[in-house]
Order: sequence, then C-alpha cells, then structure tokens
Amino acid sequence: MDIVLSRILKYLNGCLDDDHMYRIGLFIVHHYVEMEDYSLQRVMDEGGFQEDEILDFCQHLGFQTYEEFQSELVADYMLRVSQIRARMLGISASQLIEQLDASYDKDTFIKELEQICELIFKKKRVIIIGALYPTSIAVEFQTDFITFGKEVIQYHHFVKDFQFQKDDVVIFISATGRTLHDYLKESADQNIHDAKIVLLTQNVKYKKKNDLGADYVVQVPGRFDGIQFNYQIMMVFDILRIYYYTKYYI
Repeated sequence: MDIVLSRILKYLNGCLDDDHMYRIGLFIVHHYVEMEDYSLQRVMDEGGFQEDEILDFCQHLGFQTYEEFQSELVADYMLRVSQIRARMLGISASQLIEQLDASYDKDTFIKELEQICELIFKKKRVIIIGALYPTSIAVEFQTDFITFGKEVIQYHHFVKDFQFQKDDVVIFISATGRTLHDYLKESADQNIHDAKIVLLTQNVKYKKKNDLGADYVVQVPGRFDGIQFNYQIMMVFDILRIYYYTKYYI
C-alpha cells in the first residue's frame, strides 16, 4: 500500500485545478517533516483553510478525521526514513555511475552532480519541469527529498499566481533542450530567472555552448532516444538521492 505522501504526490502531480485540495496538498508537502506539530487549528491558521476544506482533503485520502490523517502521515514518515536508511546500506553512487552509458569523463560528471546536490542543500525548494514520463520517473526522487526536509514539487501552468523565487532550484528535463528557451520566455513574468536552473538533456550542444540561460547543464549521452534518455534520467535522479543522503542527511 502506498504511503500517504505518495498518494498526495500522485494527486498533486496529476492535478488540473488550483483549488483547496491542491493548496492543502502543497501545504502538507511544504511542512511534511513538521506535521506532527500541526494541529487542525494550526493548519487552518497558517494555511488560510476552512475546517470543512481540510476534512474534505482528508476524506478523499480515506481518513474520517484530521487527527487520523495526521497520525498516519507521521507514522509513514518514520517508516519512510527507515526504508531509505535500509535501502542506502551497501549501495554507492559509483556503482550506478558505472552503469550509465557515459562517453565523458566520469570524474567531471560526479563533480557536476555533487555541485547540484550542494545547490539543492542551500536552496529551499526544488521545482521539476518536463514531459509526463520524465517527471513521473522523478517521483521517487521527489518523495525521498521531501522526507529529507526539502520541498520538491512539479510545476503546473494552471497556477496563475505561481512565482519562482531566489531560493528555488528548477530541474528542467528536456532531451533536445530546446523547450527550455520557450519556458524561460513564457515564465518570465513569474520570475523564473530568479531561480537557479539545472538542465538535464541529451543535447551536447548546450554542454559546449550554454546559451539557454541554464546555470548548470547535465548532458547524458545518446541520440535523442526517448527510452535511453528516460532510463539514464532515472539513474541521475538515483545518484542525486544517494549523494544527498550520504553528505547532507545522515
């Protein structure tokens, strides 16, 4: 059975409306590691929600009361921490890097990923942008980093008042890299240029000449093969999880 956070993320990532359900889900993700200290009244006060809205959210997840929801959420958090700890035993980032189809210097690649982990550590929020399949691959990354205490969300066009912030890291996934240019133009009024942007791409062109406005470009090898690209993106996210856990969490 999915943990409560997984169900919330499944809803948030596939959401189509900026309503109270979406806003409450974001609030839970933002305060996930502190939810043990959040009474119903405190959620209402800080989030600006009505009691019936919060109960509606809880009931959609299968809980009759907020307290029942809170208790399960806290228990799941403790379980997830234990699962992550067990999963990380005996595994290293170098093992996964060896499996990547790497035609570049691996030491350089490792250094790039370590820099991205440091960037995520220093910033408050991670925003993932990309096509449906790559962003779906990122859900385990999303779940673990939220458990680590880092807010990780997927960007949605329907949130009209969304604003990027200086404490944001945007992870933009694009095999060709070209769509980043369009996003930067479309999101200029949302202050996307205030955020630090990490581009994950197969296009070596942007590795050689980064003229898109990305602060970091991670180029995985391949010739725009969707299957190969998605597989290696999954590996990159796994490596980031391991590096972050070993250096910044434990």
